[in-house]
Amino acid sequence: METFSVGGSGITKIVTNPPGATARVEGFGECETPCTVSLDAPRNVTIAKAGYLAKRIRLEPGHSKVTVDLELAAPTADVESTQMPEL
Repeated sequence: METFSVGGSGITKIVTNPPGATARVEGFGECETPCTVSLDAPRNVTIAKAGYLAKRIRLEPGHSKVTVDLELAAPTADVESTQMPEL
């Protein structure tokens, strides 16, 4: 898990590449990226988007902007084959 901390205010903007991911901030709630949260203490954040691997980071108060690159999930090769009846 990555930890982001730098001196400054407790307001942090969470940006993801691609945008539109859900950021679930422990003890805060969730928001759709890009979004801004106010941190009063270190928080674990889970970032998830359909088709991408979820990423867990730790934010500490003072980081004004965090950019998280999401990795595409590997496609599955499992395909079910069914025989169509003859017409």
